[in-house]
Amino acid sequence: MVSELSSSKLYSHPNKLLEDHLLNVARISIHNLIASPVKNIYNYDKSTLHQLVKTCGLCHDIGKSTDYFQKYLFAEEKDKKKFKAMPETQHGLLSAVIAFYAVKTEFAEKEDLQSEEKAFLSFAAFWIVRKHHGNLEDVIDETAISDNDRAILEKQIETIDETRLFILNDKLQSAGLKQSLTKSIMLEWVSFIGDELKKLRRRFRKLEREKSISPYLLINYIFSLLIDADKSEVVLHDVPKRKPLTLKHTLVDEYKAKLDFEKSNLNNLREEAYREVVSQDLNLNERVYSINLPTGLGKTFTSFAFALKAREEIRDKKGYAPRIIYSLPFLSIIEQNAKEIENILRAGGFKVTTDLLLKHHHLSEIYYKQEENEFEKDEAKILIEGWNSEIIITTFVQLFHTLLSNKNRSLRKFHRLSGSIIILDEVQSIPFKYWLVVKETLKQLMEELDSYVVFVTATEPLIFDRKEVVSLVQREKYFSVLNRVTIKPQCRTALTIEEFAQNIDFEPDKNYLFILNTINSAKTFYKLLKTKIGEEDMVFLSTHIVPKERLDRIELMKSKRVKAAVTTQLVEAGVDIDFDVVYRDFAPLDSINQSAGRCNRNDTEQGEVIVVRLKDDRRQYSSYIYDNVLLDITGKILEKNDCIKEMDFLNIVNSYYKTMQERMANDKSKDLLNALYKMKYDSCDGTPSIRDFRLIEETYPKIDTFIEIDNVARQIWKEYLKIKEIVNLFERRLEFNQIKADFYKYVISVPATVDNIPPEVAGFRYVNFESLDDYYDSETGFRCEGVAPIW
Repeated sequence: MVSELSSSKLYSHPNKLLEDHLLNVARISIHNLIASPVKNIYNYDKSTLHQLVKTCGLCHDIGKSTDYFQKYLFAEEKDKKKFKAMPETQHGLLSAVIAFYAVKTEFAEKEDLQSEEKAFLSFAAFWIVRKHHGNLEDVIDETAISDNDRAILEKQIETIDETRLFILNDKLQSAGLKQSLTKSIMLEWVSFIGDELKKLRRRFRKLEREKSISPYLLINYIFSLLIDADKSEVVLHDVPKRKPLTLKHTLVDEYKAKLDFEKSNLNNLREEAYREVVSQDLNLNERVYSINLPTGLGKTFTSFAFALKAREEIRDKKGYAPRIIYSLPFLSIIEQNAKEIENILRAGGFKVTTDLLLKHHHLSEIYYKQEENEFEKDEAKILIEGWNSEIIITTFVQLFHTLLSNKNRSLRKFHRLSGSIIILDEVQSIPFKYWLVVKETLKQLMEELDSYVVFVTATEPLIFDRKEVVSLVQREKYFSVLNRVTIKPQCRTALTIEEFAQNIDFEPDKNYLFILNTINSAKTFYKLLKTKIGEEDMVFLSTHIVPKERLDRIELMKSKRVKAAVTTQLVEAGVDIDFDVVYRDFAPLDSINQSAGRCNRNDTEQGEVIVVRLKDDRRQYSSYIYDNVLLDITGKILEKNDCIKEMDFLNIVNSYYKTMQERMANDKSKDLLNALYKMKYDSCDGTPSIRDFRLIEETYPKIDTFIEIDNVARQIWKEYLKIKEIVNLFERRLEFNQIKADFYKYVISVPATVDNIPPEVAGFRYVNFESLDDYYDSETGFRCEGVAPIW
């Protein structure tokens, strides 16, 4: 008999025994599954999912038991590259074959499952384990095993030490693995696996006929549990336990009371809307909620209070505390909303550490703290990217590319969507072409992963039919009593930028916001306007200004110390600025409505939004940016109205969205849905795949460029150069992550086609302080030379 104290002397990582890693990954995966409210996915109940997750965890790295891998693991640094390049060193496929048959044995005697259902589970384990270090691809491609694959698998198995395998097997069986592992059994499996997969391939070719997203959700969910546990175990050895926090919605009341808002009609309306939402009796069988209120009516406070109330009810009635995932379309408003939520929690007496409130986007600071424990950089990164927090504030890109993706890194946090309350703030930012696929995926997510969704917007799109959504406010009541702003179309005739600038008359006691469609038109207009009112009373804003300067200029606008601001669309959604008069270059109606939200927000006196059409010598600027059908729908609506009052916004926007549904094609969504049905995560034949989903489409090729505009930027660049000298790639990435947020405050994306592309230094385009004037204008940002007129 093998002593319980003996080890296999096989290693998964330096200083980590293979059996310890496998058992720990299985344990963490199971812990996360049990903590989730999921009861059934694709007709597999929780006990079945438990067995599947356990077996995947116990088998996922068994392929590391080969002599090839063990030699690679302990090789000298100079030899590692050679060993890593050998196909025999790879462990994914061998582990996958073992997982396939281990799951087959696991469910062999489970009488409540049909043979086809058992076969799918075996394949799920095979696929998930095979790809746990990579991205998911086409399910059909995963059913192919070549003669070369078989030959490599046989070579790998022959090198496994029998005694060590015996001890490893003993450890795994003690942990609940039903299947015994020997070299002879593995060799048998290698000879059979090709035929087994071929049978499944025939079935998978018919998947599209089922028209079900459930198989996709199941694969993503189990894949996510495994890869999250794997990464967490390697770095953290475990994951921090959630604290049983009571977060009452009255926290928001207490914070608001301390702010002591002055009495006004608008504040009274804000309070009325807030009370209406938080006093709602919830039916937890309803899944989709809406807070559709005019701009400036306190939707952040209201939606967060509702989420806290729903969290309380779900905890009391369902026995689990859902995470709150607060998602917004733009980085510029994430910081703003995160600060408000942090203030609410602090005012309620909470110590706001990262396990309570987490911001996650591509520029997030790599910092994680729980109580008094400040985690190391590599640990913090794992915890942040795994969404280990009660309240996660993130971008639409992070959220929707978790929901619809083939990428390992994105799918890792997929399981966190289960049992969560997802707030979609500024939901109108989701492009129409994705409405259908977003709707169908969210519906299935809510049903099978027990999640809830809250839409928050002033212009609610028809992603879901109105009768499928629980409206938390009588929206007509709030729109009908407001008269802060009037939209005045003056767009029957298109004007050049010069003609437009010449026609502007400024009233001395008003301030003005000009929102233009392209960076080039905004720059041209800004320069013309300067001659009228002087640069000291003006501010310019576009993505060609470094982010640090952008934030400073937004603060300047908020202070009302500027007479005129010229910007692109980046101020439209959620940026808390307020102007007396807004001029908007022609755009789709939802964009115009969002622009109106930057006008007379606080109801001081009647505001005006004037819509104009601007053109260059070839065409209207709007046609470079927006869909022609949306522009045509908007044009027809504006033609019928010389003046649109705020009280009419709701009906006009509803009419706009209905017409959009009638006239716009949803081919992109249908292609993606078919890819989901077929589990076609990636494509090598050019046909649509899940990988094609891009929430934000790149309109033109861009190159990131660091602009050294001040001494702080100079110091950050020096730190970057030091980091680039670090030889170890993992260490280099960790160090860069420490400065990443500050580094990107000085980075802009410039068109790749400009004639004046800055030089590349240490792998990054770089404009130093000495040559700043050659590339960067202190007022209007990067100087684009020799490119299309829109940039």
